[in-house]
Amino acid sequence: TSESCKLELYYAAELRKPCKKIVPIRLDGGPFTWSAFVTAGRLYVDFHTTSNAEWDSKVDALVKQIRAAIRSSAENETSTDLSASQASSITLPDLPELKAWLKPEGTEMENDIAEVFRKQFPGTREWLYSKIADFANSDDEAVFWTKGVAGVGKSVVSAVACNRLETAGKLGGYFFCKHNNVSRNKPQRIIVTLSYHLAQRFPEFAKAINALRLAESEFLEKANVDVYFAKLIVEPLKRVPVGQRRNVVVVIDALDECGVISSSERKALIKLIADWKDVPSFVKLLFTSRPESDIQNILNSVFKAHEIDLNNEIQREDLLLFSTSRVRQLQDRMGVTMEEADDYAKQLAAKANGLFIWLALAMEEICHEDSDSLAVLKRYLAEETDPGNNDHQMDGMYISSLKRVTDGKPSTFVELLAKILAAIVVVRTPVSDDALAKLFGTTLSDVRTKLSLVRSLLNISDNAIQVIHKSFADFLLSPTRCTDPRFLIDIPATNLFLASRCLDSMNTSLHFNIGGYDVKDPGSKPTKDIPEHLAYSSKYWISHLTTSNLTSIPSNIESSLETFTFTHALHWIEVLSLTDSLPVAQVQLARFLPNITNERITALLRDVPRFVNEFRTPIAESAIHVYYSALTMCPEDTALFKEYAGRYKDVMHRVVVGKDSNWSSCLATFEGHEAPVVGVDRWVSEDKETSWIASASRDNTIRLWDAFTGVEIHQFEGHSNGVNCVVFSKDGRFFATDSDDRRSIMLWDIET
Repeated sequence: TSESCKLELYYAAELRKPCKKIVPIRLDGGPFTWSAFVTAGRLYVDFHTTSNAEWDSKVDALVKQIRAAIRSSAENETSTDLSASQASSITLPDLPELKAWLKPEGTEMENDIAEVFRKQFPGTREWLYSKIADFANSDDEAVFWTKGVAGVGKSVVSAVACNRLETAGKLGGYFFCKHNNVSRNKPQRIIVTLSYHLAQRFPEFAKAINALRLAESEFLEKANVDVYFAKLIVEPLKRVPVGQRRNVVVVIDALDECGVISSSERKALIKLIADWKDVPSFVKLLFTSRPESDIQNILNSVFKAHEIDLNNEIQREDLLLFSTSRVRQLQDRMGVTMEEADDYAKQLAAKANGLFIWLALAMEEICHEDSDSLAVLKRYLAEETDPGNNDHQMDGMYISSLKRVTDGKPSTFVELLAKILAAIVVVRTPVSDDALAKLFGTTLSDVRTKLSLVRSLLNISDNAIQVIHKSFADFLLSPTRCTDPRFLIDIPATNLFLASRCLDSMNTSLHFNIGGYDVKDPGSKPTKDIPEHLAYSSKYWISHLTTSNLTSIPSNIESSLETFTFTHALHWIEVLSLTDSLPVAQVQLARFLPNITNERITALLRDVPRFVNEFRTPIAESAIHVYYSALTMCPEDTALFKEYAGRYKDVMHRVVVGKDSNWSSCLATFEGHEAPVVGVDRWVSEDKETSWIASASRDNTIRLWDAFTGVEIHQFEGHSNGVNCVVFSKDGRFFATDSDDRRSIMLWDIET
């Protein structure tokens, strides 16, 4: 699992595709105690005795050998798929750089998919998989939409479809949205991940993306969803030669969980899916969603959805197949005949009312080794269900499950369990049980004990704990559905609790040079990883605090904030640098400052966004440059310099002349226009969370900027002469411009 081993295997696997001469083999276990690399008998490289310092050079040498073998093969073998010139033109080493630039979703999403895939039951949903296979093999439909209410098993369908498409060599890419993962659910994350997957499959696509990376290295920070899609998907696909095109399908699961409902980004993504006809025809789209109104309003008139109907006879037959198989396995344990087992299975399948998730949860409890299986089965059959109300049926399942694990338990036990469940739902991105224990300030064994009691309601892996289904989170958040007040989640209170724990965690764990740099070498690399709980706390403490609906900051939070401000502010910036999260200090902290009434705290924290903005380049390059470069050049009259400079003289440089005494009155410089700027307007959203600046220039363009970060969002072209002025509409959806070209006025839609 080392990065070097992945790199070797990656080169072999990718280079094998065009010429089919390289076969990677990784040897794990058995009598072997080393990683070996076998290339179809042509090359053998043993890494058994390789030191860490030799890895990069040895991998580079191996790559050269592999390329030489491919060129030789292409010249000598007439049966190869590509000519020698084509084979030698494929610059696969660009892919690692593309991965570092695009930052596609990786291990965490893969684990989620694997967890969902394990829930499939052989023989079920074959009617739907047959339709998907026909879709993948046809030249007619471009989009396959699977729609269904919560609990019918859409994600399992997506996971199995990915597996079968990959086996058939037709999987182009995939993305699984996750309701409780804020960062993953941004529409841009879907696009960059699919782009990377497609780059792995089409060399010319990869070249086009790499050309964009080299030409516009800051593109990912500037572009909106539409431009992302055009430049990272559509335009590179058009560059793929006809002879190299092969039909593939990209899969997006749970589109309804992507973005914020009614947000411009989500609306833009749905519109792009509606216009999938603009994507080259050899790339098809399969996606699933709940029947959310905003999705249906745009897509119902464009695509015919393949709906998983709860009352469909095939759906009920699948449920019966699953139920019969599981109950028959318990026949001896329950002491019943085969006929009785089948009758129980039939009743239980009917009780599910078409909901796979309900039946799966019921069977998990019935089959558990500690259960009295027959008694539990009869209890489920005796419970009342409402065939016309899916939420009510799931609510009954969740209420009875929580009641069983808390009956007879002390209030302190129930309170901690409820807090853990609330945290699992409210955290911005799923965390492991170890990180959860550290955030709670309790032992790992205590957290695991509580989680084991509600294991049927959770997905628990080494990397993350999540609710088993979004319907369980919906239940815990709804006062009308969760009738047990002990488990009803108070979102503001939970956010305040998590904010407090994040601050305490940072005050306990942050320290100088947390990345383990060689402080004597400004060019050294980090040698230590940031602990998960600390990375989470550093990235999300402000988010939790701002969503706790506070009118004033409680004394305990203010005390923790004071310790953080005057002891760990620079250590925090180190962590943000190491976790690629500097915008938290640039934007979120700047927005949060008005909520702080303690002038002493405010005076210093006000310097932090300016500090990061001014010295972003060296800080982003290397966290130790928080001290080497940034603190060295920080104006001497600022509260931040006065507080911290005396502590880090050993790693700071001495500046003799040319240093400012205070921050410049210029807050930011927006650079990009190629001629004078003659018009500017600003728009601020009602919640103050978004602010844009539009600039009109004599270079015939209008540019849209993020007012908080100074990042260019988009460049608008259309005028044939200089633009004189720009004005936003009140809602920020449009702006109008005036130009010297035929004295025209243009109205622009910012979303499109």
